[in-house]
Amino acid sequence: MVNSVLHLHIASWIIGVLLALYVGHGYSRGQNVKVPHMILRLIYFVILGTGLYVFIEIPKANMPKDMMMLYNIKMTAGIIMLAVFEFFTISSKKGRKMLVPSVVFGLLFLALLYLGFRLPMGIQLFGK
Repeated sequence: MVNSVLHLHIASWIIGVLLALYVGHGYSRGQNVKVPHMILRLIYFVILGTGLYVFIEIPKANMPKDMMMLYNIKMTAGIIMLAVFEFFTISSKKGRKMLVPSVVFGLLFLALLYLGFRLPMGIQLFGK
């Protein structure tokens, strides 16, 4: 069950990232992207719900403390990323400069990808 929810989680954050970029770009060009923005907000709940489920279902027995700490950091960074998604789209809607939201978005995204590939659940690109 965890694997299917993990796949749903990965698919939902991929859709969320693409939709956030589309909505942010649409707002900066003055297009009407209210419906995609509302869909993006619904995707936030899917990302949060599946992420919480995967976090709760992590086998915690016999797990080293440093590994559990990395899972806690990834969960916290994931929740912060949802706030950055919304900050990114609202900043572009209000016509603010996008340098800071874009840099935070990119750095946090790369950090989450690194942690996702480093931790034992999923594809092992970094670490064992």
